[in-house]
Amino acid sequence: MAMANGFGSLGRFIPQRLLRVSWLRPRYPLVGLELREDAVIAARLARRRGGYRLAGHAVTQLDEGVFQTSLIRPAVSDTRELVRAIGDVLKQAGADGAARVSLAVPDTMAKVFLLDFQELPASVDQATEMVRWRLKKSVPFRLDEAQLSWEELGRGEDGRVQLLVAVAPTEGVRLLEELLAGLGVRVGLIDLASFDVFNALRIDGTFDGDDARDTALLSATPTYFSLMIMRGQRLIFYRAKNYHVQGTFQGEESLRVVVRELRSTLSYYEEHLLGEGIASLRTRVVGIHPGGILDVAREAGCGTVQEVSMKRAIPELAAAPQDTASELLPAVGLAMRREP
Repeated sequence: MAMANGFGSLGRFIPQRLLRVSWLRPRYPLVGLELREDAVIAARLARRRGGYRLAGHAVTQLDEGVFQTSLIRPAVSDTRELVRAIGDVLKQAGADGAARVSLAVPDTMAKVFLLDFQELPASVDQATEMVRWRLKKSVPFRLDEAQLSWEELGRGEDGRVQLLVAVAPTEGVRLLEELLAGLGVRVGLIDLASFDVFNALRIDGTFDGDDARDTALLSATPTYFSLMIMRGQRLIFYRAKNYHVQGTFQGEESLRVVVRELRSTLSYYEEHLLGEGIASLRTRVVGIHPGGILDVAREAGCGTVQEVSMKRAIPELAAAPQDTASELLPAVGLAMRREP
């Protein structure tokens, strides 16, 4: 499982001077596919001079229970229906002939950590072993049967090296790869949806690091919500949470969960992260009415609250209705993994 390009996923493997040479950069698929518990979404991009255009997209709803996620493994109750839905959105997006796609999965399919170290070994293998040792009592599954990915975020105010780490059971990742392989499609990259929302907005210039104060991103779907806080373009806080132990968004009851989480996060942010106030919070809400999420974010004191939008990188999204643009962000963020 890989992290979003905006957090420097290649930095420890390829020297930065080489990443600036276009023909040495990795070319990720221009087809992004998001799998949610309530829907499957596809976006196909095409290159144009100086950037990209949206060449095709599609959304297909899933019946409740067809696909469910957990930290143990995804559950697919109707494999035929899920495969049909994936095939349909790829065909409608004009990507049914694609040999490779990138896949965004729900944030709740993995456990994400922000870790810090005094220093890291130069060897990637040794650094990975240090990460595994730190996590050995923090996940509800065996680490030797898990997919682990980490990225260096830079150094914090205390000078320590900070890492973004994601870990998920290999069995669950393999299940989704096999489903797509049955359609003749190889998964070139698997990522968490909220990181791809951030990646799309980062490339568009939303999080350009110019704000003197911290910014945040809240992504809400019918089954979970996630919150990121950025200092410039460096992630300093991440949390993904289901509204309830089981079940989907349930109106006021779920909104109380969100506002409670936002308030506790802001308290932690001020006390432990040297937070001086969030300047702005962007919200991406799909599958549920956005009004309640916007209201509780304002109630919690998250600075200027507004819905996300893409204005520069993809002209077609700038002109699209808000719900369409929000729906496509993870798939678009995946397909834009390399900036023009």
